[in-house]
Amino acid sequence: MMIVVGKADVGKTTFARRLYQELAADSGPVAFLDGDPGQSTLGPPCTMTVAVGGAKDGDFPPRSGTWSYFVGATSPRGHMLQILTGAARLVAVAREAGAGRIVYDTTGLIDRAQGGLTLKLAKIDLLRPDTVFALQEDGELEPLLSPLRRTKRVRVVDVSPSPARRPRDAEARRAHRARKFAQYFGGAHLHQVGWNDFPVLPQVSFQPGRLLSLEDIRGLVLGLAIVEEVDNRARKALLLTPLSSHDLAQVDALRLGEVRIDPQTFEDRALLPPWLDAGWQRGNPSRR
Repeated sequence: MMIVVGKADVGKTTFARRLYQELAADSGPVAFLDGDPGQSTLGPPCTMTVAVGGAKDGDFPPRSGTWSYFVGATSPRGHMLQILTGAARLVAVAREAGAGRIVYDTTGLIDRAQGGLTLKLAKIDLLRPDTVFALQEDGELEPLLSPLRRTKRVRVVDVSPSPARRPRDAEARRAHRARKFAQYFGGAHLHQVGWNDFPVLPQVSFQPGRLLSLEDIRGLVLGLAIVEEVDNRARKALLLTPLSSHDLAQVDALRLGEVRIDPQTFEDRALLPPWLDAGWQRGNPSRR
């Protein structure tokens, strides 16, 4: 297993993709783990996704099988347990699917004060990769890499950031997520579900616009949904989801996220407390 680390806009994903393609073209099945819920490559935002390719098939994205885990947020800040759980779950799924090698493209959070380097070390301790590929500009990863270079647990390979990389500001990142959500929910349907019919994780708190995951028995994503309407008396919610009625029969649990999605623009916002819910709807023209 190989983990690619570095701050935002150093070319991690470009390098990870090229690494995957080179490995996949010359060996048995290889998996690509897209571990960035904010700037996702394979799946929709707020998820981590692993895809497995066929033997000696260097096409990207991999096409032999795809599985996603719901983080429920666009940043690892405040959601590090979900990131670690998702990484471990998806690595196990990829190995069960026959992947002999896995390339893990991580998030760009490296700020020590926000727990970025601690999260990276936890991933390494948990997943025990053979190699860490590190992209850095001014030694920003050295607090993580220096002790790793002295251990026999993992090989550290330094990679120069791509000169062709194109930095994206916060607005460009939000626009990217909106495009990904719009693509994912294109052709979605409305379905009414009763929350007495499913376990709701972590607890029942449906609000219009809230993003949620409909999960299978393994805790993986069958599909995402946006809450359109809530009927608290009947304990029912109207969901916008690409899943069919047949797919809904396979749902084992609902997992609520911590973001709102505008179903008209597909822009995401932080989830408001329930007592501000009515105010959010009055101030959102698309919900009038």
